Amino acid sequence: MFGTYRLPVLSTVPRSGTWFLRYLFSFVCHLEQGGRLDDLLTGEVIGNPHGATFDFTRFRGGPLFRVAGTLPDEHMFIGHTVCPGFHDVVSAKHWWRRTSFHVPGYDCFHEETSYRHTPVDLANYAYAPVRVTAMDRAASKGRGAPIALVYRNPVDQAFSYFRYCQAHVSPAYHLLRGRPVADMSFREYLLDAALVSYARQFISYQFQAERYPGLVKLIPYENLIDRPVETATHLLDHFCGTHRDWPMLPAAVRLVRKEHMRAIEGKLGNSLDGTRNGQDSHMRPSEDAGRDGLADPALRDETIARLSDLGVDCSLFSWPSHRAATARQDFLEDVRRREHAYR
Repeated sequence: MFGTYRLPVLSTVPRSGTWFLRYLFSFVCHLEQGGRLDDLLTGEVIGNPHGATFDFTRFRGGPLFRVAGTLPDEHMFIGHTVCPGFHDVVSAKHWWRRTSFHVPGYDCFHEETSYRHTPVDLANYAYAPVRVTAMDRAASKGRGAPIALVYRNPVDQAFSYFRYCQAHVSPAYHLLRGRPVADMSFREYLLDAALVSYARQFISYQFQAERYPGLVKLIPYENLIDRPVETATHLLDHFCGTHRDWPMLPAAVRLVRKEHMRAIEGKLGNSLDGTRNGQDSHMRPSEDAGRDGLADPALRDETIARLSDLGVDCSLFSWPSHRAATARQDFLEDVRRREHAYR
């Protein structure tokens, strides 16, 4: 019933809005199908007041989500993976084959040995099988379900993941080749580990998007943060296969604001992604500390040189300065204040 190669894939580079997208798509599906959501901070009731409430206690974060009734396919994947089909077409002599990811989790569909029991959210069943081989074969020929990658500026992504791994509960993340990540400088972490992992994931989508632009889309994370409704509409239309109205989307975007996600974590008593002890959130209150070095032109230029040598098209990235990032945050705070005033 569920073992089909038609599985839409919404992949993210780690620390590039994964949980934002998981909740956003889940909220849209829930509301579109007559459900109800309560804003834990404002008390606002969104959707059908008499509809089913969203069961946060059963929400595991997929990576599969039942989207039938909102999108054309039964399930959707939202998480980290190498682009379907890339494994079947990359040359045996390519640098990609001789390298590996510095931590697990970058390639969900090819790191395990069995996908007969892949966790599913938004369904009355807990698991569904995925036919990875069939999905790869179809994508390598430009067929199958739509695919998209949400990707972040590689230096910003590495810095966020650097901080994330330092505080992770698992040694697979907070140790790198036996050494605590907390003892490393960011420059060392970036150039010795993070960039190759970024390139391995990103280039698979770059390659497939060049071959099949109608099937594979590349979406900058910065667009998602700066223009969430517009960018999410573009993603939903891509996975729907046609343009349509999404009347519940603006409300869903409000519900996935960081402050509300932290309130949900407080209610659940644990971090949304399960990587923090107690009630410590996986969403950092601020990453401004130590960010000044990210605007260093020498670090940016070395990053571009390294990635370009690996075949990554660096023109696809924006390279915002620290000042620009701060201005963007100020702009978002102004938007939130205006939205709150209008409610």
